[in-house]
Amino acid sequence: MIRRRFLGLGLLLLGFGRRAWAQVASASTRFSPLTKSVRIPLDAVAVRWHAVPFTAEGLAPPAAGKPGRRVLISGILFRREAGAAAGALSALCSTCPHEQCQVELVDDPTRLATLKGGVATHPMFVCGCHASVFDAQADGAWIDGPAPRGMYRFRLNAVGDEAVEINEVEEIALVEV
Repeated sequence: MIRRRFLGLGLLLLGFGRRAWAQVASASTRFSPLTKSVRIPLDAVAVRWHAVPFTAEGLAPPAAGKPGRRVLISGILFRREAGAAAGALSALCSTCPHEQCQVELVDDPTRLATLKGGVATHPMFVCGCHASVFDAQADGAWIDGPAPRGMYRFRLNAVGDEAVEINEVEEIALVEV
């Protein structure tokens, strides 16, 4: 009985430690340049929560004497808020940081009611493999599930009158994806 309590407490502490480490690690987010900019017309994201898929290319850092390898990253661009400000748009990697399964943007109120607490007032991202849930309004922040952190982010470097340009991705995405 004591052994079970000890193991249970140890696993609980391990889970909390993992979440704390993920938050500390995300506080010092570093971005790496893409090998080629991605340009998406603003007309494609004129409607709030309409996700536009794209593919970006980057280079993973060299490891163990091997040169960096080419990495293709699936992403989605969407509008969180109305308006022309760059903060109204968000670009995220569409693979879950847990085991790289595809995530989907859920905006159906009936399905949102079944997610973490059932009080979602805006769309959420859900991993189809292990049911991790991410907040679409908060740049893919982790809400629930086995994922160790929020979704990987792209940096929007230029939002013009006609198009948005994506030039960078979180450095860790090039290693883990």
